[in-house]
Amino acid sequence: MINQGNSSSPPAERAAPSTRMPDTQSMRAQNAASPRRRRPLPQSIIGGNSAPHNAYILFLLVNINLFLRPAELVPALKGLPIYEVLILSSFFLSLDQIKRVVQFPNLKRQPITLCVIGVLVAVAMSHLSHMYLYGVRTSTIAFLKTLIYYILLISIIDSPKRLKGLLKTVAISSSVMILLCVIDYAGIIDFEFIKHVSDRDGVSDAGEVIRVFRMRGTGIFQDPNDLSVLIVATGMLCLYFFNDPAKSPFRFLWIVSMIILMIGLLDTRSRGGLLTLGIAGMVFVLPKYGKKAAIVCAVVGVAGLTVLAGRQGNIDLNSGTGHDRILLWREGISALKSANLFFGIGQGEYSDMAGLAAHNSYVHAFTELGLFGGTLFIGCFFFAGLGLYRLVRFQIASRGKPIMRDRELERYLPYACAILAAWCGGMMSLSRCYVVPTYMIVGVSAAYLNLAGASLARPTPIVYWNKQHQLWLIGISVGMLISIAIFVRIFAG
Repeated sequence: MINQGNSSSPPAERAAPSTRMPDTQSMRAQNAASPRRRRPLPQSIIGGNSAPHNAYILFLLVNINLFLRPAELVPALKGLPIYEVLILSSFFLSLDQIKRVVQFPNLKRQPITLCVIGVLVAVAMSHLSHMYLYGVRTSTIAFLKTLIYYILLISIIDSPKRLKGLLKTVAISSSVMILLCVIDYAGIIDFEFIKHVSDRDGVSDAGEVIRVFRMRGTGIFQDPNDLSVLIVATGMLCLYFFNDPAKSPFRFLWIVSMIILMIGLLDTRSRGGLLTLGIAGMVFVLPKYGKKAAIVCAVVGVAGLTVLAGRQGNIDLNSGTGHDRILLWREGISALKSANLFFGIGQGEYSDMAGLAAHNSYVHAFTELGLFGGTLFIGCFFFAGLGLYRLVRFQIASRGKPIMRDRELERYLPYACAILAAWCGGMMSLSRCYVVPTYMIVGVSAAYLNLAGASLARPTPIVYWNKQHQLWLIGISVGMLISIAIFVRIFAG
């Protein structure tokens, strides 16, 4: 197998066609020459014809529907299969591109897709290993809907312009949804489709139950913690568009959006959301200013917000909801110490076993899907993170010189890193292994890496499915499982 991660191979070997990442000196030289040659950019490292424009528009409407659900905004539309009609129409218009994406040579060039498809297999095997055929059918069909969304995203988002269009659609739709939630939470307007929640938050010294009123979102974002992670990701997108070199006169509207998002984050009263913001800020600063600046930024930001955040700043793993979640993790870890180790207890069975979801996507995936499915789930984020890390490494080594021929793709890199890191951090306190928003983040990362690979001076896959990466993935997955088990043993009491 070719070792894609090795950038120190001999010059003669680098000249041969391969799937290696180009060395930094070669990349700098070729990128410096590329603007003069005016060579056309490949659309994507996967190649092939672009998906029809109608399919792209329909897919944007699918994403708007995820955040601004028409049936909730307009009760007369309740019961109409709007989402299903939009996504199936887009799917059939994009069949040629989908067939190309799922061909095995292209799956090797984009191992994120291979891992997402593998999760579908793991979902089926988690029930088949227990001969629970009804579970095989229902769980597989349920996750297949999520897989269709992911495949559509990477099939249709095949140009930098389309990627930017999707990101803007998500940023606007999400911001509007959060604005409606903030208005409702403040009591300005009472929207019937938004219901906030009063959560138990421990017990006072007098023995009375402490409750806190928390803002919820709409549709699939009704968990305040889930909404808080979405707010952080949306905030990074708003910052990306605010810093657009095009200098649109409307760009300051993004500042208004960011202010609303910050209010919304505080209204969720989510401790996980606060930590997610710190992770996003640290990862965003890291490529430009280095490790020390990133740590200082994270510490100062979290310390400042802790003063304003009240409940969110009080993070206690020895009591309250924090300790309760660790006990839930312990249930999952204990379930793996059995014949369920390889294929898990079955998708959707965690709540029946422990009484609640794991509130940790990694524990949830390992417990329900076993080592097989848990490793593939982590692989979705491992390959995305590895690809972005390699691009950042080359960007730093280039000392300010461009590494991609498309400047907008290169400008998006730190935002892509921050959003992925924020979502990965948020999943430490959320069970979101099978839902569309998780695979939206994964899909955008995969589409970006496809486009970035095509925009390099010498187009090449940034990550690749080979023996070395498989061993890395297995090592990281086992290491994460062991680390969580040790953490649980220390804090579960």
